[in-house]
Amino acid sequence: MKNVAMTAGALLFAASAALHANPVEELFKGVDANQDGRISQTESTINPTLEENFAALDKNRDGFLTPDEFQPANDKAES
Repeated sequence: MKNVAMTAGALLFAASAALHANPVEELFKGVDANQDGRISQTESTINPTLEENFAALDKNRDGFLTPDEFQPANDKAES
């Protein structure tokens, strides 16, 4: 019975976390195929708008987008 309660509690916690997840973070994670915390130019090809604007968003010109660099892409898509 204790295991059932613990499992139910864990499921409720996971559901609550999902409801409060940051949509930009979730989008970033969806594009970051290898989950290394940054988006490569190759990974950006999954989204034509992101691919088109990759160079402009890559502020430090390292060939990757960080979550901070990715935020303007999401802002642009929402406008």
